[in-house]
Amino acid sequence: MSNYVIWTKQVINGACALAGMKGYAEDWRLLDGQSQKDSFPSTARFDMNPEYPNDVALTDSLYNLDKQIVASPTLRELLESLNIPHMEYIPVNVFNHKGRAVEPAYVIAHPIDPIDCIDVAASGADFSLIDPDTIDSVQSLVIDESLIDPARLLFRPKGYPDVILAHRSLAAKVDAAGITGVRWIELSNWPE
Repeated sequence: MSNYVIWTKQVINGACALAGMKGYAEDWRLLDGQSQKDSFPSTARFDMNPEYPNDVALTDSLYNLDKQIVASPTLRELLESLNIPHMEYIPVNVFNHKGRAVEPAYVIAHPIDPIDCIDVAASGADFSLIDPDTIDSVQSLVIDESLIDPARLLFRPKGYPDVILAHRSLAAKVDAAGITGVRWIELSNWPE
């Protein structure tokens, strides 16, 4: 069993889902794990998905189409308290169905500097025809844990931005803190 699990959304009845990010044409830089602390635009925003007008409840980790951790102050405080290296916390506006900014303010908990740890052959990785350094899909997700610094409790694997990996010790702390909106998937169960 791997020491890592995949951070993904927990479906909660009545909880809001966010539509795609607006106001940042280079949002792919987030998936690439590039630092955004000096370049992320203050105009970037998420709107609650209009397809679900009755879903307005706020969770600690908001579901979004951009594969980001959109974190509440409670989740941010927990992550920051763990001093996880290679993390940024980028303020981002979230607007409700009435066009009002939600309070308290959210951040993107952004792991930077992805780790080259995927066992490409064992994962049955299929690479993009457009970008040969990006994995489009895997048959299963297999990582080489010997390539991961144990201090990196939360990160994206290099070349495969579809997932964010969390060490089991972090997952246990998130669960113990009662953080909402997060569900863990075993690597052996990916893709779902």
